[in-house]
Amino acid sequence: MATTKLTLISTLKFLIFMTLFTKPIAQSPNYVGDDCQNSTEQSLTTTYKSNLKKVLSLLSSDAIVSKGYNHTSIGANTVDGVYGLYDCRGDVTGSFCQFCVSTAASDILQHCPNRPSAVIWYNFCILRYSNHNFFAKLTTTPSWHILGSKNINNPQEVEKGEDNMQSLIKEATMESGKLYAMGEFNLSDEKRYGLVQCSRDLSENECNQCLEAMLDKVPKCCGTKIGWQVLAPSCLIKYDDFIFYQLISQTSSPLHDSGNFLLFHVLKLHHGLFIKES
Repeated sequence: MATTKLTLISTLKFLIFMTLFTKPIAQSPNYVGDDCQNSTEQSLTTTYKSNLKKVLSLLSSDAIVSKGYNHTSIGANTVDGVYGLYDCRGDVTGSFCQFCVSTAASDILQHCPNRPSAVIWYNFCILRYSNHNFFAKLTTTPSWHILGSKNINNPQEVEKGEDNMQSLIKEATMESGKLYAMGEFNLSDEKRYGLVQCSRDLSENECNQCLEAMLDKVPKCCGTKIGWQVLAPSCLIKYDDFIFYQLISQTSSPLHDSGNFLLFHVLKLHHGLFIKES
């Protein structure tokens, strides 16, 4: 009986991994977008390319043992220096974080060939590298937004959604200091769900500035839709009518191992239009 249960769990885990992470011809299904269309290819030195591959490899290896975030550099303060950072969503660590980061590390070289700097987003992580040291530096431009397909019926929903996200920003930057927060909100007889997160190399004040800047864009970019996401290299905010994150209580831990993988069924993929703002 125990063997049958373990086999079933392993099979389910494999199917979920295949559903969420297996790359089709075009791109990984949890891919959100990148900034590579807004930059041009350059002639990179052999040393820079080598340093970049080493940085991406180090980040991929580190993601499985970290708390979901880290940064590193090779050749710092030289013309061929590479600075890299990954940040998994606040409810994702361990093998799930590592799988996302390693996917990003592979994809970013294909999406952004011969770029001295690039950013790529997934539902569960962000990966960024540059030839300039961007660590602990607030970056709110360029920014993008992603819209869901459902239109709002209540004109007051945008204002209520902003209020809900304000409470999460306060929690992330002033109350918990974790630089991320997620929560459920009541809207008449319906539910709404939100998430805010900053790159964890920022200070609480810088995180607050970034999240507020993204929230300020919502009325103009996203005022007609129930679901939306606004993001920049240093932070993101997401709001929708389905639960897209793992429920974390004081007695549970972020999505990490086989004991938690079944919770992936609530992490519905968001297929929206990735639009550059500025």
